[in-house]
Amino acid sequence: MRESARGGVVDVVTGDSIELEQSAVRSVEGERVQLRQTAAQHVRGDSLEVSESAVLTVRAGDVRLQDAAAGLVVGDRVTMRESGAFVVFARTVEGDAKSVITPASAFALALGLTLGIGILRRLRR
Repeated sequence: MRESARGGVVDVVTGDSIELEQSAVRSVEGERVQLRQTAAQHVRGDSLEVSESAVLTVRAGDVRLQDAAAGLVVGDRVTMRESGAFVVFARTVEGDAKSVITPASAFALALGLTLGIGILRRLRR
């Protein structure tokens, strides 16, 4: 099944091959998903192409972001071109990935929180 939409707000889209352009969608799930100038909350699929769009959470085997913004990206292979994400979990990341939380910053944050909590506990005794 192939679904295609242009414009408008959609709640849920499912199918084998999905193409959305200039749309807003809450949830997308399909084998092959293409988003162009689209805002989406949750996207799942085997292969995902996102261009000039914003997505909150992404879970896919192969993720390609071109001039896009994402909150959380989870995938086997992630390719980012002129894109940014808050957190990326992937086996392979290619391109110019701009992630807010990197492994080094996550370690520093965890260490700072651990030390801060330890100090507060000792001060309360």
